[in-house]
Amino acid sequence: MALPGSAAIESAALPPEYVATAPSRSRWPFVLIVVVGLGLILGPLVTGMFLRAVQGEAMLASFQPLTTSSSVERYRDDLAVLGDAQANVVALQNKGQANGEYRYVDTFVRDYPGIRADMTTMLDAIDDNRSDFERLTDLPPFGTLPWLLALPGAGLVWIGIVGARRAVGGRSTRVAEVGAGVLAAILIATPIALGLFAHASAAGPVLDGFKPILTHDEVRKVQGYFVTLVGAEGEIDSRFATDVRAAHPDADLRAIDTLHARWQPMTSEFANLIGTMNDNIENFDAVVALDNTTRPLGFAAFAQIGWFFVIPGLVVGAAVARSVVREGVRT
Repeated sequence: MALPGSAAIESAALPPEYVATAPSRSRWPFVLIVVVGLGLILGPLVTGMFLRAVQGEAMLASFQPLTTSSSVERYRDDLAVLGDAQANVVALQNKGQANGEYRYVDTFVRDYPGIRADMTTMLDAIDDNRSDFERLTDLPPFGTLPWLLALPGAGLVWIGIVGARRAVGGRSTRVAEVGAGVLAAILIATPIALGLFAHASAAGPVLDGFKPILTHDEVRKVQGYFVTLVGAEGEIDSRFATDVRAAHPDADLRAIDTLHARWQPMTSEFANLIGTMNDNIENFDAVVALDNTTRPLGFAAFAQIGWFFVIPGLVVGAAVARSVVREGVRT
């Protein structure tokens, strides 16, 4: 039987301090996870990495066929053929067997030693950096690198927000902790699996080696060489060789004949080289700019790019561990 006044007692509201509420959990590990995620997103955006990495990928693809040992040897053979032809012209002139006025041929005779020296320096730079260039081509496509940072970053931002809200509400954050831990492991494993520590440092020597080559001034100079060679070969074919043979049937023109036979593939190769250089100046400058974004911090970006994954991964891992420990203490 109910006691008198029991209904009133049961209906009375308890004071707020006696109302049971779930204890609030620490949200700071998840706030830190959000900050790391934002950094992984903003880093590629602020440095222009999305566009510059694509430009670097295009540059590597363009130059890869030109940096093989067989390609460089063909260019060296072409220079040797041109050198032999120049020596042949000089020998004919010294023997008095070529006494006409040949403006383009004379320009070729005068300028070719410098042309050959400059082109040889360029080929030497390609040869010297071939192994480093090949190391770069062993990396995943450059255009994917910013996404490998930004996508985990977006995941961490979302997980961090969800985890922080659940922590403030006193609810379990275990799912958020597991998700953040998985992304932390992915960030740490990515540079190891993709060879960033092993190969990305090759970017520095390649950029230094190509820096004197991939400039507008150098391309204009090489284009000028090509004009000189085309003019000389045209005059040799149309006038010089014909005049010499007519006046001296026994004259030795073997090196000139070799140049004539080799000329068409040679011009195609030189045109391809000049076109590739010209088309990739902006791409090269973009890669240099990307590498220099961390210079104020005392290091080149590509040399340390693996740490841009590992350090955020370790920070997130530490935040997850802290959250797990605190949740375990509370339970």
